Amino acid sequence: MNFKRAQSDLLWVLFIVLVFWALAAEYQLSEWLVSLSQLHEPMQLDEIPWTLLVLSLGLAWYSWRRNKDAQQEIQERIQSELKVQELLRHNSDLAQRLFTAQEDERRALARELHDEMGQTCTAIRTEAAVLSTGKLPPQDILDTAHRIATSAQQISNLTRQMLHRLRPAALDSMGLTDALQALCDQWQATSGVACVFHADTLPAVMDDYLCVTIYRLVQESLTNVARHAHANTVHVSVRVTPDASLILTIQDDGQGMRNPHGNHAGFGLLGMRERVSSLGGQLRLTSQPNQGMQVLVQLKLESP
Repeated sequence: MNFKRAQSDLLWVLFIVLVFWALAAEYQLSEWLVSLSQLHEPMQLDEIPWTLLVLSLGLAWYSWRRNKDAQQEIQERIQSELKVQELLRHNSDLAQRLFTAQEDERRALARELHDEMGQTCTAIRTEAAVLSTGKLPPQDILDTAHRIATSAQQISNLTRQMLHRLRPAALDSMGLTDALQALCDQWQATSGVACVFHADTLPAVMDDYLCVTIYRLVQESLTNVARHAHANTVHVSVRVTPDASLILTIQDDGQGMRNPHGNHAGFGLLGMRERVSSLGGQLRLTSQPNQGMQVLVQLKLESP
């Protein structure tokens, strides 16, 4: 449609030029202008045609420059729209992954509640029913009470594990620094990989969502190291810069990866990026094959 309009406009321009040429030839416009300029030589009217020619050339150059600027702006707008579409697809993919992860977590919790807690509660009710008969000898009563206590401890442990999956309780009871130290110690004992933790003195009061984000970032990074890195040592550090920024660094000496910025099938790195983005921070991944991987996160601390 735009091509047809441009073609029509060009034909109109050519038609007007031909009409003007025909009228100028009919009424001898140039001769009239020459005679007019000679009559008014003191006013330098004979220089007007050349001035108009230079003005026309200048306007043509000005139009060409504005056309180039317009084309550049159009290209930039196209690139911006493509980037927005890519971000929308990215957000859609993230939302789908979030829903899937949420349903998987709910399914896992429901299965554990049914299999573990349900069976344990049934065992406790059975033991209590036996005790309520009052016909057991003293030793059997002690054995039954011991089994009930063991079952109750299993329920307590399972409840603690579920609560930790929903929210790290250590943040509420220990604070961010001690919670991260406990996380590193527990991960080291479980994975067999050395985990060295260092932290500067953090502000006494920090935003709860910021603390949870940092904890989950370290937790996810350590999980990725255990699954993929084949590392011997992991260094985790948290420091505060003079401009009130918090810098989190997780560095391992594992096998690394060739393209840490590529699209990965896992939900972990994608979720980490979105957590950091939600706080207006920056996440940078640096890795080379057989040279380990570094996760660097920069978050702005809120002013008290």
